[in-house]
Amino acid sequence: MKKKALSLLLATAMCLSLAACGTKSAGVSGEQESPASTTEAEESKVPESEAGSGDEPITVSVIKNQNPATVTYADGESETNNVYYNAYRDELGITLNYQICATGDEYTQKLTMAIASDDLPDLMYLPIDQYTQLAKAGKLWALEDIIDQYASELTLKNIQSDGGTMLDAAKVDGVLYGIPVGNAQRIPSQFLWIRKDWMDKLGLSAPENFDDVVEIARAFKNDDPDGNGADDTWGLGLSNVMSDVCGYGTIEGVANAFGGSVLNQNWVKGENGDLVYMATSQGTRDALEKLAEMYAEGLINSEFGVTDETGVGEAVAAGRCGLFYGGDGISWSYGRDSIANNPECGWLCVNAPSAQGGVADAYSFMEFQYIYAVNKNFEHPEALIKLVNFNNDRINSPDATLDSLAQWGVNPTTGINQADYTYGLIDPYLNKAIGYNTTIGQVFAGELTPEELMPEAYRYYEGIKRYVDEGWDKTGGANPDDLTAFQYAMCWGPQFGSWTRYSELRDADKIVMSEYYGAPTQTMIRSWSTLEALQDETFVKIISGSQPIEAFDEFVEQWKSQGGDTIAQELAERTAE
Repeated sequence: MKKKALSLLLATAMCLSLAACGTKSAGVSGEQESPASTTEAEESKVPESEAGSGDEPITVSVIKNQNPATVTYADGESETNNVYYNAYRDELGITLNYQICATGDEYTQKLTMAIASDDLPDLMYLPIDQYTQLAKAGKLWALEDIIDQYASELTLKNIQSDGGTMLDAAKVDGVLYGIPVGNAQRIPSQFLWIRKDWMDKLGLSAPENFDDVVEIARAFKNDDPDGNGADDTWGLGLSNVMSDVCGYGTIEGVANAFGGSVLNQNWVKGENGDLVYMATSQGTRDALEKLAEMYAEGLINSEFGVTDETGVGEAVAAGRCGLFYGGDGISWSYGRDSIANNPECGWLCVNAPSAQGGVADAYSFMEFQYIYAVNKNFEHPEALIKLVNFNNDRINSPDATLDSLAQWGVNPTTGINQADYTYGLIDPYLNKAIGYNTTIGQVFAGELTPEELMPEAYRYYEGIKRYVDEGWDKTGGANPDDLTAFQYAMCWGPQFGSWTRYSELRDADKIVMSEYYGAPTQTMIRSWSTLEALQDETFVKIISGSQPIEAFDEFVEQWKSQGGDTIAQELAERTAE
């Protein structure tokens, strides 16, 4: 059942920023002038939302899903000596003690051990399963009254920007025990990224249907698009991620082309009104059959079964992969690296074409990445809200300036994203980039002036204007000395950015929202990891040809008998309430 995407609260959107993207812009007044720097007195002023920060200093134990080794610090700085850590201590009286600071499997293992041994820190950053488990066990503070008492106006706008939908979904048995991190509508991961310089060299056009995608893959694999005389380029780049969001090498766009989806959050109503898990649908089966044909022809990287999305990204950066489905932010990572390594490189972003022609329906869901929660034994639950307020005042404020954001956000000299140092950073729950993409487009169309843009959008606009003025929008390439402009342009550029593609999907009502969101059911908690592993293993085997397409039918029966049918019933009962 197709639903319109959640409406964007544009006024709120333009007052808040996308800290996850790692770029913070200048505040813009209503006058016809460029953003001004703040005075030293203004920068040192503590916002009113930090009233009460003069309480007795406390040390707070926390867990953070971040690997210190992957975070960039300026000389002499560390996870316990940086602009945020020191400000929390000096201005809020809160000293953080990292009980766990890790990522990936290490974070999961340490968190599991802490829960099993009942050795919980004061503040926690929890996956939804563990959050639900601890809430039901009475281990967490109920936060609604604490939020009402301590949250700043900006924080309340932030977490209520979707009308309270995510906060309601985070409730366990009707009680809110945490502040979720995520999006009310996750941007689909089905964008098709194509090396435009390769297309131009081989005389290819943008694909209008999935058969065209296959032809591009065939040309990229067989016709030496990089011109080095070696058989070293891929057709369609694929990763082994078969059941989750994937930035590089997802099969989601192929599944969408045939009316399916592999994302583990997607449940939609079938023709008879029953909930259908889309990875078990006929459309997903058809997509796997087509991918198996492509693999047999050599049009998919031969070792995809042992290649994660990082491996695909590295092939993109190295110039081996020029065709893949993925997310919106490739210009911030390996896509940027691809141009740094080869200035002739250029990229084109299109929405996934369907098998029949035209744009395929994309699937989305309410995304709970993690949830901040407070140990019920901690005497100062308001500390979490004070940290959230502090971060919002510096990262998401409409009063930010270039100087203040250089201090608290991305340092324009070093390129270091200091927002990585935060604890309790909550971005708005609706995708604010839609607002920026829209208003930046209005500036280019002459409908707004640059000075009318709100803070972060102004910085993006400046980079995109440089990009367009130098003609890079025609090639998809970039000035190797100004790759920041490429980052901004390929996300928010009018006509060509990935968020323009997203807006096109929303405007055409081409986004299908999952019926499921919120806390997992009891059977999900017990069985989902097993079902997900079954999906990953089976889909890889089908595509690689080690199992025939009929294995999909066996997978569906196993999936249903091992808990899938029970989960569907639990979700049906929940949605009927």
